[in-house]
Amino acid sequence: MIAKFAKKINEILIQKEIVQKEDAELYQYGIENGIVVAGNLLASGIFGIVTGRPGLVLVFLLFYASLRSYSGGSHCKSRIGCFLISMAILFIPVYTYEPVMKNVPNAVILLIGVLAVVIIIVLAPVESINKPLDEEERRYYARVTHCITALQVCVLIILFCLDLQDYFYAGYVSIVLIAVFMVMGKIAVKRYVQ
Repeated sequence: MIAKFAKKINEILIQKEIVQKEDAELYQYGIENGIVVAGNLLASGIFGIVTGRPGLVLVFLLFYASLRSYSGGSHCKSRIGCFLISMAILFIPVYTYEPVMKNVPNAVILLIGVLAVVIIIVLAPVESINKPLDEEERRYYARVTHCITALQVCVLIILFCLDLQDYFYAGYVSIVLIAVFMVMGKIAVKRYVQ
């Protein structure tokens, strides 16, 4: 359905000579991805409003999307699977805040966070089976991942010091999930290569 809609938009752009025919395939791909991203953002926004935690969902998405784009890791094979997993992981920062922050000692939370950051720094970037990286791309993605991670750790420290615990937790969960997806991606690539 998304592909058909994107194709219609692309055909209109070609008819109006906004897009050249030789670039049509590239634009179709971009339009499809744009629709998927917009749909995910809309659904995430609705989820945040329905749960009464739009700020928390926004912080989670800012942390998650900015780092995940460069760090790599495990990816779903279908857009529907990706959408469903994306929506499912939004439950984590929204519904696990109380039990984790109230019952888990700060030392354990800190230890898990440090471990997640170390995993991200050591493994970045984790290639996808569908998109292998050359050496220059690996260096670039690793450098950007390290910078984003450092910035996010600084923001987390500020959020914690300002006693904005729910926003701290949203960013913290994002970093932990990215580390988990990176490990899963590394395992998947090793299995595929062997």
